[in-house]
Amino acid sequence: MNSFMKESITFLKQATSIIPIKKGFSSDEKFVINETYLLRVFPSMDLDKRREEFETIDQLSTYSSYIPKAIEFNVLEEIDRAYMVLSYISGEDGEEALAQLTQDEQYEAGFKAGRELRNLHQLGAPAHYPSWYEIKKKKSDRYLQELQAVDVDEKVKEMLASYINNHEFLMQGRPNMFQHDDFHPSNLLICDKQFTGIIDFQRMDWGDPIHDLQKLGFFSKQVSVPFTRGNIDGYHQHEEIDETFWKLYGLYSAMHVVSALVWGLKMSQKQYDLLLSRSMEVIRDHHQFKADIPSWYEE
Repeated sequence: MNSFMKESITFLKQATSIIPIKKGFSSDEKFVINETYLLRVFPSMDLDKRREEFETIDQLSTYSSYIPKAIEFNVLEEIDRAYMVLSYISGEDGEEALAQLTQDEQYEAGFKAGRELRNLHQLGAPAHYPSWYEIKKKKSDRYLQELQAVDVDEKVKEMLASYINNHEFLMQGRPNMFQHDDFHPSNLLICDKQFTGIIDFQRMDWGDPIHDLQKLGFFSKQVSVPFTRGNIDGYHQHEEIDETFWKLYGLYSAMHVVSALVWGLKMSQKQYDLLLSRSMEVIRDHHQFKADIPSWYEE
C-alpha cells in the first residue's frame, strides 16, 4: 500500500488490521480495515462516475440493510487517486459458498437476494434521464450489427435478430430505476448459510429493473438452479409472475447473448469459448427463444 495513502486516510491511521482483497475483476485496490470497513482506491480520472456510485449507495441504504453503508469519499490529488470507504459486509461470495448449502438453503438464500434486489429497484433515476427504450435500443442495434462479424451459425444470428426486433417494443414506457447491472452469485455474500449482502456497485446504471435479472441464465443457474429460481421468486415475493415480466426477461436474455458474443471477440480465446458456451446454453434453455420462460425455472 502506498505510504502516502496510509498517512492521508484517517481510517488507515487508526487501523490495527489492513487486509488486501485480491479476488474479483475490479481494478480497484481493495482493503478490509479492522474487519469493519472496506476501502476502495481508484484513479481520479473516474471521479464523477465513482462519486455517483458512492452517492447512490448512500441513497440505496434507505431501501435495504443488505448493502454496504457509504461512509467517506475523498480525493488524493497528490497521487492522482480517489477512494471510498464503505462498511464491510462479512461473508463468502455465493459462487463458492452455495456449494456448501443444501438445495433448500440455496433456494432460501436466492429468495432473500431477489427480495433485496427488488427493494433496491425502488430508487428512481435522476431527473431528465433519457428513456430506457431510447438508450437500450440504440445499444442493441449496434450489437446486432457487430454480431455479423462473430463466427456463429447464421441461423442463430437470424433467430436472435428476429426475436429481438419483434419484442423490443416491450421496452417502450418501461421505468427508469436503479440497476445493479452485475447481479449474480459472485457479487452476493453468504455467511453461516445465510444471504448477507449485495456488493460491487461499479457497473450500476439506470433503466428497466427487470433488466437486472438478465444474467441469471448466464452466470447464476450454472452455480445453483435452486438459488436462481429463488432469485425470481424472491423478486416477486411469491406473487404470481405475469406474462409481461417473462417476455421482458426473455428479451433481455436474448440481448445479453448478443452482447456476450460480440464482447467475446475482444477477449482471449478461452474467455470467448466460455461466453459462446454459455450463450448456446441460454438459447437451449429458451428453446431457441420460442419460450420466454427458461427451462431451468420450470424444472
